[in-house]
Amino acid sequence: MNAPPSPRGAERIDSTSLRIGALVPLTRPGWVEAGRHLLAGLELAVRDVNEAGGIVGRPLELVVRDTAADPRRAAAAVDELARLGVAAVAGEYHSVVAREAAARADALGLPFLCSSAVLDALTERPTEWVARLAPPQSRGWRIYADFLLGAGHSRIAVATQPSVY
Repeated sequence: MNAPPSPRGAERIDSTSLRIGALVPLTRPGWVEAGRHLLAGLELAVRDVNEAGGIVGRPLELVVRDTAADPRRAAAAVDELARLGVAAVAGEYHSVVAREAAARADALGLPFLCSSAVLDALTERPTEWVARLAPPQSRGWRIYADFLLGAGHSRIAVATQPSVY
């Protein structure tokens, strides 16, 4: 059985397990509670896959890195996980952090599945290396506006401040 291809520039560590990187905010200033829930979901998925026989007979192993909601820390974690030979990276909760992780994973040719960030810019240009589970924020706002219009509201104000969001 052949090992899956390594991301560009990474050396593969021989192992019987298929390693998956997990990016989660587990310390402040990150939203720790959200990070714990995200990690619990990833651990549950790994357990379910392993109980079903793994991937092509290989068990999954989660390699967890705390982002603390810091984009630079997340980018460094993606680099480290690539060096460790993970097959893919999943997770992150904060959109700005996920955007940095996505850019780094894309540059390395390492698959990244973003679990919950909604920032439109996460996938503003197509890439074969980055995917998202949550819809972009702009889609949510369109649905909300349609709901308000459907409820008979004709005058809607939106207050914003300049930001990446």
